[in-house]
Parts: sequence; C-alpha cells; structure tokens
Amino acid sequence: MTDDPSPTGGSGGSLTTRPAASVRRFSDEEVARILRSAADLQERSSSHGGVGSRGLTLDDLRQVATEVGIDPRFVDAAATESHGPPARESSALAGGTYAWSLHRTVSGYVPEDERDRIVRAIRHVIGQKGELEDVYGRMEWSYDDGLGPIMVGLASRDGVTEIDVSVRRIGEVGLWFGLGMPFGGIFGGAAVGAGLLGLSGPAVLPIVAAMAVVSYGGMRALWSVLAGVWERKVHRLADAVTGAAQDVAVMPPPSLPEAGDGG
Repeated sequence: MTDDPSPTGGSGGSLTTRPAASVRRFSDEEVARILRSAADLQERSSSHGGVGSRGLTLDDLRQVATEVGIDPRFVDAAATESHGPPARESSALAGGTYAWSLHRTVSGYVPEDERDRIVRAIRHVIGQKGELEDVYGRMEWSYDDGLGPIMVGLASRDGVTEIDVSVRRIGEVGLWFGLGMPFGGIFGGAAVGAGLLGLSGPAVLPIVAAMAVVSYGGMRALWSVLAGVWERKVHRLADAVTGAAQDVAVMPPPSLPEAGDGG
C-alpha cells in the first residue's frame, strides 16, 4: 500500500497549493505603498548598473491600474493634477523676488458646503481672517495688510478643481528700502562722520554716500532672506489649500455611453 499523493505537489500528485503570500489581499494603502517601493527599488537598481526603465505611457499606467483593481479613470484624473514651481517677479534693484503665483489642479470638484475647510486651511497658514467672495462660482479669498495682497482662488469645473495662489509684496520691499536707505545713509553717515571722525558740514557728505552704499547692500541682503521666507510660505499655503481640496473633492460619476454606442 502506497501513501496518498501529497497535496503540495509531490511526484504523484496533481494538486498544488499557493504560498500564503500569493493569496493575501492588500488594502488600497498597501497597494500604493508597494508600488511606490517597487518603483523606488527599480530606480535604485538602474542607477547601479541595472537596465534602466524608459518610463511608462499613460496607457501603460491604465493597464497597471486595472491589474491592481484601480479604475483607470482615476489614473487619467491623477495625471492631470499639476504641482509645478511658482511663477516669480523679481527686481534687480531689490535684489530678489517680490511676487509669486502658483497654479494647482486637483481631480474632482469641491462642493460649496465644504469650502469652509479651504478657508480654514488658508487662515491656518496666513493667520488672518481675510475677505471671502464668490465671483461667478469661483471662491476668492484675499488679504492685504497695506504691504501687498495675498490672494487664493478656487474654482471647480469639468471634473477638475483649479487653485490659484498669488502673493505680491512690492509694498514691503518699498517699506524696507524706504526706511533702511535714509537711516543708513543720512543718519548713519552723519553719526559716523561726526562721532568718530569729527567731521561736519560738507566734509560729511562722502561718509554719508559710503554709508548709503553699505545700507543699500544690507537692504538687498535682508530682502533676499525675507523673499525666501515668503516663497516658503507661498508653498505652504498652496500645499495646505491643495491638501484640503483633495480631502473633500468629489469625483464625478463616469460618463455614460451615448445611445447607440456598443451596438
């Protein structure tokens, strides 16, 4: 009498069992994490002499999404989302950027009763109440402290939400240079000339001119630092609004085939 064939694929058996890992079902979060990790591993492998990837087309992405149970229309929607760098306006005189604008797009539309979430995200970054208006269905939030306006616009149409963030601080540039130049040039030069060198009258003028040049250089350096602070704040503002919009955005239902399609 012989033993029964093993169910695990022995020499005489016809039945096999899959390893436990191959039948495990992964959540959406795990799928996203695994795919990101796999892409990262492939990238690192190619950078160490492996065969580099030539990238994927949108059709390739749709196929991958279908295979892992993701509706391909969400791939199309995600591919249209933009997160590019800001447009900048700079001044050679100020030595830095004084205006920034960012445009973002988010898949889906933001219901009107969820706009409070957007406003809270704005106020969390800016720390001001601001003014809120509705212009032909477009939400517009603005704040101006007299040194330059901060504006956020949000509009949903055709299944996409467009977000515009702009900050313009030309008044702040004028304030710093308007206060710093006279103080450093006239008052600083006169103080240095009279106090340290014992000069007075026209003899102080070269010292005043020299101090004005030094003051101007200092103001340029100061504004370069402040411009960096503002640019980071613009990014935080755009990220906060985009994140809030993604949290509440509703995807439109898939379009139905027209009558007569499909035979």
